[in-house]
Amino acid sequence: MNTNTIKGHVIYECGICECCHPWHWNGDCRDDANRFNSEDYAIFMGIRESDLDIRDMTERVKEDKREVER
Repeated sequence: MNTNTIKGHVIYECGICECCHPWHWNGDCRDDANRFNSEDYAIFMGIRESDLDIRDMTERVKEDKREVER
């Protein structure tokens, strides 16, 4: 997956803090401004929770590795 092609509202479930983070976010899990559950993120963004594309930590780590290799 190429993050340049990601459209819409994509978040991922973090395997460390057990919260969700925006897909393009890269930082410390203790950053409360970027820790959400899916319902709160949808409210924050003004969308329906069903409009979220929720991915897992494995997908985020794979993309991180691809970004490092570029």
